[in-house]
Amino acid sequence: MNTTDSVNVQSLSMVREELLATIEQAGHDLESFVSDKDDGKPLEACIAGIKQILGIFRLLELKGASLLAEELYLTTATIKPAEAATASAKKLEQISSAFVVMAAYVEYVQRAEKRLPVLLIPQINELRKLRKEAVLPESHFFKITFRDAPVIPPVEPIVVSDEEFKPLMARLRHMYQMGLIGVLRGDQSIPALGLMRRALIRLQRLGGSDKPLTLLWWLGNLAIVAVVKQNMELLESRKMLFSRLDRVIRQVQQSGSIAYQAVPPKGLVKELLYLLMLSGIDSETFKKLRALYSIPDLGYTDQELAEERQILQGPSASTVASLVKVLQDEINNTKKVLEIASQGAYKVDDVEGLAETLSKIAEILSIVGLKGPSTILKNEIVRVRAWADNDGEMSEDDLDEAAKTLLFIESATLSLEYAKLSSDRLAMANEVVQREVVALSELAQAERIVLKESEAGLSLSKRALNSYSESDYDSGHIRNIAKTLTGVRGGMILLEHKRAAAALQSCVDFVDEVLMQPDLPAALKELLETFADAIISIEYYIDTAVHGNRADESVLKLAEDSLAALGFASAHTA
Repeated sequence: MNTTDSVNVQSLSMVREELLATIEQAGHDLESFVSDKDDGKPLEACIAGIKQILGIFRLLELKGASLLAEELYLTTATIKPAEAATASAKKLEQISSAFVVMAAYVEYVQRAEKRLPVLLIPQINELRKLRKEAVLPESHFFKITFRDAPVIPPVEPIVVSDEEFKPLMARLRHMYQMGLIGVLRGDQSIPALGLMRRALIRLQRLGGSDKPLTLLWWLGNLAIVAVVKQNMELLESRKMLFSRLDRVIRQVQQSGSIAYQAVPPKGLVKELLYLLMLSGIDSETFKKLRALYSIPDLGYTDQELAEERQILQGPSASTVASLVKVLQDEINNTKKVLEIASQGAYKVDDVEGLAETLSKIAEILSIVGLKGPSTILKNEIVRVRAWADNDGEMSEDDLDEAAKTLLFIESATLSLEYAKLSSDRLAMANEVVQREVVALSELAQAERIVLKESEAGLSLSKRALNSYSESDYDSGHIRNIAKTLTGVRGGMILLEHKRAAAALQSCVDFVDEVLMQPDLPAALKELLETFADAIISIEYYIDTAVHGNRADESVLKLAEDSLAALGFASAHTA
């Protein structure tokens, strides 16, 4: 961490006990008020305590904590004793939560000897939302000096007429929005960000390097690259940042090419620069940006910030995923024990050890929300423990029943990732439902294999198109692309994704009737760009099917629009 973020621990230590006691007492006063809303004195005492806390934080020059205390005061002051009975539970809960975070932050500052006020922005914003105030950006405590815009690396411009500009902008905005929707949902962020980045690159080429607004597309592109490369967490504030970029794209779409002369909003530029600096990437481009805007070293990266955030916000969001991984390992170990027993004399040497492993699995199942499978396994454990009475020996039927139960448990675990079975079905403990769970799990895995192969086929097609373009249109590179796309189309037909199959047929027609012909059109480069838009959109559609309960067909609109622009409208839209 940088020295500018250091804190006078000695000063904090002198007031620490009093500060924590005041925070605790203010929290208790709030609880007393909640218990008896007819008595307004505890609320008054709570507000007085917050004022005292605010004064101490200001004295210690803890800007983040001071701002949190100020927001807490303003929010708590909106509760009038006369209206106490109607005070929302959400507001009271959020105020109470702020006290907890505040106390944790005091402990954090003393132990870590650093402020990191950015850690408190999520809690500050929750309080601001309650008062319907605008939320603070993640870059609120980030300071830069605005000077002349940086020199943007030159790109090959896309030259279009005024009539062609708006239709192209509409398609590019649609492409960006499709990716943005995936980011907002959080179900397939990497492909979604790739779609957004492609739109920004095209927007940059559309304006050229000499237009003021092009800076925004360039920084947005760099930010997406940084997020993907450094595996940065897509916090709510970052999703909103990318949403704000969409609003600028909409303005350009409405105003026309003249909008490229507009100076990009400083707030957006600042937030994008903060995201870039937070990534920790140390490239020459990033160094130049740091120097141009006089950006000091943050002293931390996004990964380090996430680690610090866990201290204040509790367990990692990946806790359940980690438990599932442990669960799968334990299931595999148990399967090995049963396999050895089936190959020998139907005997388990360590019955108690097997029962303990199964108990551990049942406990984890309960933690991750699979209550029904957990109950079934607990019943099976009773039967397994009975094997100890026969020195570990069991009948063939006993072994079959144990294997069937374990197969069901394994399928139920896989359902968390693949089958997405309803909790009601998983909660039922009868044999029919167990068979259904196993069958659906296996079917879901088979569908996933087809989807993964389809993704691989589209990825191969993209590489072939890239090689084709770089080789000055040597058709040898795309000789098999129609066959590959036809194979992907077959997968879509098999899985009954008819709309995607129709779009893929149009892709095959374009390859056969345009790219593989001896006389290539003059505007081939731009045609290839538009064709690549269609391929990427279909790839993204398939990815939504891989990672979600169902494919998002709205994504295919971009592919269909791109194919229509090429003169090969999909049969679905024709």
